Formats: sequence, structure tokens, C-alpha cells
Amino acid sequence: MRCTLLGTGDALGVPVPLCDCEFCAASDPRRRPGLLIEAAGTTVLLDAPPDVTPALHGANVTGLDAVFLTHGHYDHASGLSELNHTRYERHLLNGDDLGHDHPVADPFEAHVPRSVLQKYATERPGLVERLGMEVVQSGDRVSVGPLSVTPFGVDHGDPLFPTLGYVVRGPRSDPGRGDDGSEGAVVGYAPDLNAAPDPETVPGDGLDLLFAEGSVLGAELHADAAELRAGLDRLDADRRVATNVSEHMLRMHTEAVEERAREYGYEVWADGDATTL
Repeated sequence: MRCTLLGTGDALGVPVPLCDCEFCAASDPRRRPGLLIEAAGTTVLLDAPPDVTPALHGANVTGLDAVFLTHGHYDHASGLSELNHTRYERHLLNGDDLGHDHPVADPFEAHVPRSVLQKYATERPGLVERLGMEVVQSGDRVSVGPLSVTPFGVDHGDPLFPTLGYVVRGPRSDPGRGDDGSEGAVVGYAPDLNAAPDPETVPGDGLDLLFAEGSVLGAELHADAAELRAGLDRLDADRRVATNVSEHMLRMHTEAVEERAREYGYEVWADGDATTL
């Protein structure tokens, strides 16, 4: 199972719009968050950020089997509009004689929290119909090829947009790497946390890899850093990678951010970084 972090930044990304600070100027760009998981010919995307098109092309991905959203905020969901364009049969409704037929991508599943479906059903019902949005809620288990995706509730502090985290299970690329006797790899994804989830609500007995809210590094984008670290330490994860990372918000250069992350037991990746489990 291969995991690629398409975007590592927060809602504003790096560089921040209209900012000329030294941290934005010196840092490599960070797109908004999204996690790609691939296994045995199946590709699943967790969150669809506004940068989804260059992010997917950067990962050499031109087909998806399923998309799962954590919640409906712009930085996590607006990429659905980009993906929606793959469902048009003709580009700009031009006729055959103009040679502008737009190839229709193979259908992919779209699983969203109920609040996201309600938002788009009101604002853009055509998008809901074309993508065939289906509601997913905490405790559901969705199978996509060899992958299984199970959502769990998390506290994002926004009652209008209840938020989900996800645990994804899939086959190991090298079965011999599982030294605990487990048959598959297990990955958790939980950005935008105001508080760490209760371990009892997170499906699975342990995670090989956890992608989690970057407030653990100290910028306190969503939560108190020390409290969040303590809460996430209660989750059984072999490795932890920070999402929502921002040199601008931390007022630190990238090397210092990475050093702090190591002190706290976290990894900081660049956009497009990947690992194989």
C-alpha cells in the first residue's frame, strides 16, 4: 500500500496570499491537504483540495476509484468541482465538428459527510448527481477494491461542518515487513483537529502511519499544541506525520520546523512525498 501526501499545508497554503514575509519567501510551496492511497491497482483520495488537479498530475494519477471527504470546508472539498469536470461528456457543449470532445473519465465513487451532501444539494445539485455522492458516517465501512475505509468522528469545532477522520486498511506491498503478524497495513488520516479523538472511537488496534493535525507543532491552528500531542499519543501509531503545516504560521523556517517535529515524534513531509507500507 502506497501513501502520497498530495498537500501538506493549512487552509492558506504556503506562500500565503499577499504575504511577503521571510518564511513564505524562503519555503517551498505547500498545497492544501489531501492524501492519496494506492494498492493493487486501486486508488483512493482522502479530501479534494483546490489544488487537486496539479497534485494528482504530479503524482502521475489520471484515474480514481473513490474520493472520501472529511468535511466541507474549502481547503478540503472544493476540489470536487475540479473532479466534477471529468464527468462532462462534451467540453463547453461544443459539437463533434469542432473537435472538442472531452473524454469522460471512468466513474469514481464520492463518499461525503451528510453536511457536505446537504450543502451541495442546495447549491449545486448537478454536481451531486454527476458525482453520485453517497453519505458516509462514523462506523461505516466502505470497501474499494482491496482497500477498506472506515470513518470516525473528530472534533473540528464547527457544528455546521461535522468532520470525519478515516482509517484505511489495505494489503502490504511487502508482506514480510509486518513484524507483528498483521496481514495488512493500516493508515489513519485526521486533519483539522480541535481535540484528539478518543482512541476507543478510532477503528483498529494500531496504525502503521497516522497523518494528523499540524497544531502539534505549536502554531495552534486548531488546538493547544501540548494537549493535542498528549491526546494523539494515546493512539497506537508507529509513525506520525503532521498535516496543516505552515512556516508562515509557525514563524519558522522549514529546517527548524522539521527539527521541532522530530523532537515531538512527528515527521514533516513536502508536497508529493510518499511511503510504501
